[in-house]
Amino acid sequence: MNPGGLSVHIADRTVEIVTGDGRSFVLPVGPLVLHDGPLERADPPAPAMLTNALGLVHDHLDDIIIEAPTIAAAADVVATGAHALAMARVEIGADDVPDGYVLSRADADEVFRTLAVEPLVDRRHNPGLEETHVESIIGTCCVILGVMRRLDLTSIAVADGQDER
Repeated sequence: MNPGGLSVHIADRTVEIVTGDGRSFVLPVGPLVLHDGPLERADPPAPAMLTNALGLVHDHLDDIIIEAPTIAAAADVVATGAHALAMARVEIGADDVPDGYVLSRADADEVFRTLAVEPLVDRRHNPGLEETHVESIIGTCCVILGVMRRLDLTSIAVADGQDER
């Protein structure tokens, strides 16, 4: 990773942000935390719930930006982990995410708008969406979009991240 880059590892209950110079920060807002909290396991969640989930990601990211302001200027950002891959799979509608895949903000917004209004029974039929992510995918969308919006990113790379752990 270049010195101005960020790695955003999305785990079930946390998001770890690692800067290019090796500093690490943890947000306590992984997709399952959002699913169990602000999204209240609603099927589908109400617009206010989605706004609250996005706001929670923003708030925790703001806390980190106060401590490390250079994070807000990062241009090279990669989202890693199974949740990030799940969103990429839904966006491309396939089981395999190609190396070097980049998710545009417009595409991330479109995936979010599509999935956020679908009840669980319909959501599970989206191409590329594995059964293990059917319930957490809306929380994943909130995490990725929250990061993209707060950092004003037009795109975010998506990678497995296995080699980074």
